[in-house]
Amino acid sequence: MRVKRLAAVAACLLMGLGAAVPAAAMDVLPGDPGERTDLAVYHDGGRWTGSPGAKDPRPALSLAKLYLGYWILHNGKTEDKGKVWRMVRASSDGLAVELDRKYPEAINEVAKEFGLTATVSAGYWGRSSTSPYDMAKFISLIKDDPVAEPVLRAMANHTLVAEDGFKQDFGTDQLDGVIGTKFGWSDDRSGAVASVSFGHDFAVAAMTYGDVDDHTEDVLEWIDQKERFPLSFSAEDALDAAAVMPVWLNARGQKRPVPTMSPVG
Repeated sequence: MRVKRLAAVAACLLMGLGAAVPAAAMDVLPGDPGERTDLAVYHDGGRWTGSPGAKDPRPALSLAKLYLGYWILHNGKTEDKGKVWRMVRASSDGLAVELDRKYPEAINEVAKEFGLTATVSAGYWGRSSTSPYDMAKFISLIKDDPVAEPVLRAMANHTLVAEDGFKQDFGTDQLDGVIGTKFGWSDDRSGAVASVSFGHDFAVAAMTYGDVDDHTEDVLEWIDQKERFPLSFSAEDALDAAAVMPVWLNARGQKRPVPTMSPVG
């Protein structure tokens, strides 16, 4: 289990028990990262911060699978709903192609439903566009939707390596307090990359023209996470509080507190 996730979740647990925990400080820093990367942080309640281009469209890459999966969970056939877990968790392009052909209206309808003005499918999931703001807003708004639970559970249990062999461990996944992440990358693996993550009270998205090192560097430089979820309590306190924490269901349908959930290869 990664220490950063234990710290985040333990802090959330203590908040549920009424313990004093410093306020979250997850925000995009003022300034302009330049044309390479745009970022956005969307908080529960609607407050958000972002880079100057946070609402500008960029290639959605595999983040588009989140929009596709959400629509299918709400509107698709039962046999297709069961495919969303693997499509998101292992970033399966094959399943995305299959489901996008079957439900070509899905991404555009989600964009309309949530008011995502930079999000459009362009007729194929792999050519979709979105923005860091749209992505962070969307994930923040679906966190409490029980129908969307398989999407969030897949993000919280993403494989360490995607179906195409690309390693899933970069970008916003490196931030403190993150519980789940979806990753995206271009076919050449270096032209464009993206990531979106959620935590207890926030969602954060970043999109970069460059490789994973460029992306992660910009995320860590431009996201302010000072004093977020400090470990000022014991591990025993966190375990004792686990019963009050919301849970996501694992692949076998067993309830687990979020602290025990880490990516499973």
